[in-house]
Amino acid sequence: MNDPAAAQAALTAFLRGVERRGVVFAQWQGGGADTGDVALAATLRGFREVAGGIAFAEWPRRFWAMLLASPALRVPAGAMAMDGVPGHLAGLGSGPRAALLLRLVAGLAESEAAAVLGIARPTYRLALQRALPHRDDGSPDPEAWRALSDAAQRAVRAVPGERLERIAMLRDGVRPRARSVRADAADTGSRRRWLWPATLAVVALTAAALAATWWWPRPAPDGGGARIRTEALPPASTPAAQFDPATALQSHRDLDLLLAQATGEADAFEDPAFDAWLVEALAQGDEGLLAPPETSDADDSPPEQFDAPR
Repeated sequence: MNDPAAAQAALTAFLRGVERRGVVFAQWQGGGADTGDVALAATLRGFREVAGGIAFAEWPRRFWAMLLASPALRVPAGAMAMDGVPGHLAGLGSGPRAALLLRLVAGLAESEAAAVLGIARPTYRLALQRALPHRDDGSPDPEAWRALSDAAQRAVRAVPGERLERIAMLRDGVRPRARSVRADAADTGSRRRWLWPATLAVVALTAAALAATWWWPRPAPDGGGARIRTEALPPASTPAAQFDPATALQSHRDLDLLLAQATGEADAFEDPAFDAWLVEALAQGDEGLLAPPETSDADDSPPEQFDAPR
């Protein structure tokens, strides 16, 4: 993009669109929330620095490739804590889990996911098939796959705003302040102390307002008569013409035919009287055929003899 402001706006919109998916992807790939947040923050910071030299169409592939290559996510399968990761993903190796998450969480097409992993499409397709849930007999399990997909979508939607703010602070190099458990418990206890009294007060005020509308005396109308005032409308005036004669002539549906007849440019077969007679004759049938009407421009001269002697 040539416009720096437009490029910056496009970059901001792109990162906002992928950060929630990036949170879930990094946590499920790295095995924990803290590990995933650190990897995502580093990727967001690094991608901002190189996005200007990358074509816009290449942004998704480059972003997910950078996130997957983050050192924080390079953890052996046996050493991962798997905090908050679905059970099926916890049993997969790092490679098959990445192939599945690129499709399940990142939402990449098969060709883009293969490009992120740097493998051919048939190889990626084989890795994805091996990573999918299977039944005991080895056949694919569509119900388990659907449940895993729903869990991924719920996890993406449930990412709290506080966590995104923490990742933004990590991205900008600001150390987020940890909130103690004691402070959380104190806040929760204080909320519980005033929550119920406030709720009861609101319910009592609502009931009182409803009762007031039911029993409050209503003012009588002035004079005891109807409060609806009526007023007769003035007599209708003669409507003005919508078109003047010139406009009416211009909008006539047979204007072209009238002009052609007035200038003598009408074809010989354009005869309204004959057309009307023909319609009536066809409606009556062969038995009721009448002689065609004579027109004013009929030629009374004898027909030309095409076979006249030379």
